[in-house]
Amino acid sequence: MGDVSTPAFSRARLSGLVSRTLEALHNAHLPLDMPGSRELSRSRQQLITQLESRILPHLESTDLPAVIVFGGSSGAGKSTLVNSLVREEISPASVLRPTTRTPIMIMHPGDYPRMRDHALSRMGTYKQMDAAIEGVVLVDAPDLDSVDDSNRELSSRLIDTADLWVFVTTASRYGDAVAWDTLQQANMRGVTCAVVLDRVSESALSTVRRDLADRMGQMGLSESPLFIIPDAGAHSGLLPEEYVRELREWLEIVAKTKAGNSLVDRTTNATLPQLRTDLLYLADAVEAQDNALIDLKDKAYEGAQEPVDKLATNIANGRFGQGAPTTSWLSLASTGGPLAGMVAGRKPGIFDRRSGARDRAMTTIFDSILTSVRVALTQGLTTAQMNVNEAWSADVVNTEQLLDEANSSLDIDAIVDRALVNWKSDIAKKRVRANPWLGSSGTAALLGVAAGGIAGARKMTEELDAKDLMFAVREDLATRVREALDELVAVYTGVVSTVNVGDATTLRVRASELLNR
Repeated sequence: MGDVSTPAFSRARLSGLVSRTLEALHNAHLPLDMPGSRELSRSRQQLITQLESRILPHLESTDLPAVIVFGGSSGAGKSTLVNSLVREEISPASVLRPTTRTPIMIMHPGDYPRMRDHALSRMGTYKQMDAAIEGVVLVDAPDLDSVDDSNRELSSRLIDTADLWVFVTTASRYGDAVAWDTLQQANMRGVTCAVVLDRVSESALSTVRRDLADRMGQMGLSESPLFIIPDAGAHSGLLPEEYVRELREWLEIVAKTKAGNSLVDRTTNATLPQLRTDLLYLADAVEAQDNALIDLKDKAYEGAQEPVDKLATNIANGRFGQGAPTTSWLSLASTGGPLAGMVAGRKPGIFDRRSGARDRAMTTIFDSILTSVRVALTQGLTTAQMNVNEAWSADVVNTEQLLDEANSSLDIDAIVDRALVNWKSDIAKKRVRANPWLGSSGTAALLGVAAGGIAGARKMTEELDAKDLMFAVREDLATRVREALDELVAVYTGVVSTVNVGDATTLRVRASELLNR
């Protein structure tokens, strides 16, 4: 295959490189909807199609038939032309648009064994015909300007499979922008092109041919074959055989001589240099998406930071005892209340030691502390959720789906419940010197009440030589609050972590290997 078979870089080595490049492309995803990502995703699929459907098969086999794709705008007569070349109505032709929905690949039975597992087989329907030209596969592609999105996409993909793309247009529509833009793109992508001007009247032949030749010259296609099909007028079925004889004979020459191999070599050698540039662009895009994911994770951490700091300040300053907990303490510890004697330092009598009433009273106050913590933590988590949602919504990435996933799996009430259960468990593990007023449950509640900020309870812990334990309980609460915010952040970062963008480094390595080639 021309210079690809030189000792410095053999066909086998190039085949290995193309296979590794394909693997890197399959592993390089652009899942995020951000500026330029859709275009680059199409470019990635284009590269995969070119390598998988055109270049690699010819590197792995020296006797594959050349793939010749007939494409153009709706109504250009592609199907009629292909049918006329093989003298049988294989591909449907109709005034209804679009006609060709499933591509028809027409080949000689002798070529079928080599094409059976070709990537082309997954794009349309194979048709074996004795009248087909052995050595080439003729593909009738969907319209380039089809109203069906999938048809247009398939037509574009078929161009990337082509060793030769035959652009079919008419005397009245050869200036259509869509078709010419596609022709120019195909030429730029290294696809060898030919042009068929269909339905040309004798009176318009000279003018249209000259104008068309000028257009082709301006696009760098002056050496591309140009075939003129006369206007057959109103008719149905096949074109007269003499109308397509020149094109059929040229295709036979391509099949029987080295022209087919030359087409393959030319297209391959034109594609590979551009491939390196495309790989580097794609690597940049993969890195941009990876950086975007990191940025989204950073925004999740940043969104939780303010609520974490505010809660930590409230815990350190004992502000959860304010309001209802203080009122409850004053009610139960004042004269006549079950905690009055304990607060006054009066030791209970022998029959009143470790009264269940005092334990229950202290637990009641602690429950009020827990309610304050629950409200504050719920507010903090809700604020963090709003912060992250706003930051993600304003991001350059379209995060709508990611936000839906995160918010649907985020359960703030469950996070708060776990945090409070864990804090209560932390308190229960603390060991306080035995005292005559409270049992184990009441003593644990006292530590929580004191940590929450009730001044009278703090004084009681000092008298029980449990001041350090009270501060430890307060630190435990700070830890559980941080864990709760971390759990919220983990919901967002977990959603981000499920997004796989692949490895840009591998793409750069493949590009470097192509440069060495």
